[in-house]
Amino acid sequence: MPGIRVLITTVPGRTELLRRAIASVCAQTTAPNSVVIVCDCGLRSADAVATIDLVLKDPHWLENQGPAGAANAWNTGIDYIAQRWPGDYLAILDDDDTWDPEHLARCLSCAVQADWPDLVISGIRAWVDGIEQPREPIRSVCVSDFLVGNPGWQGSNTFIRITTLLRAGCFTPGLRSCNDRDLAIRVLSLDDFRPAFTARHTVNWHHERRRACLSSVRSDGKLNGLARFHQLHSWRMTPEIEVRFFTRAQDLFGLPRDLILQRQKELDHAL
Repeated sequence: MPGIRVLITTVPGRTELLRRAIASVCAQTTAPNSVVIVCDCGLRSADAVATIDLVLKDPHWLENQGPAGAANAWNTGIDYIAQRWPGDYLAILDDDDTWDPEHLARCLSCAVQADWPDLVISGIRAWVDGIEQPREPIRSVCVSDFLVGNPGWQGSNTFIRITTLLRAGCFTPGLRSCNDRDLAIRVLSLDDFRPAFTARHTVNWHHERRRACLSSVRSDGKLNGLARFHQLHSWRMTPEIEVRFFTRAQDLFGLPRDLILQRQKELDHAL
């Protein structure tokens, strides 16, 4: 039976969020075989290490081996895990999200029933300033959905075979945002790809509007991410899908089409 390897990335100054995420890992009814924590943008906090090591059995602490950024931090952890446990499943947890106690157990049970698929996706609840935003658990996926937005497969509800992740090319270095959508498109485009769905919410995505993040309105990181995403995937978009892509960027993030295309030109010149 494949093992379960948990990957968490974090940055300095988020110790309290990391503790909350780790507490949800420790509460799992099916314990993972190992937990890998990758620190981005600097050395890991001695305080974080001291407190987390008390509650988590033998965590593997790493530092991002590439330029700063979530994609390179994830890839550092994936490379470490793939070298040691290539036949296992990888469960990703963002440091500001949490899992229900039965999350890993349900993912594993679903994987058994589906005869070890490439990917198991569970439902993810959205909490905005502590208030749940009701939505149905994801039960299907297709590339076109992720070209426009994200129907419900993000980092923290990813339970994927490490071999599948490697076949897809892992995360795109330097992509400031839209990492989940970019990866989803490449995974879903693999030959003989097999997904499975728990159809149950067991993941909690926490968004506090007072806390600055890439999804903040008109953030430069989101602008760079959308411009780079369009640069990578516009060739897949029909005219109708492209209109929906730009409409969503305007409505959710206050970023108009012309601004995104201008930033894309700047990125083109920088290559």
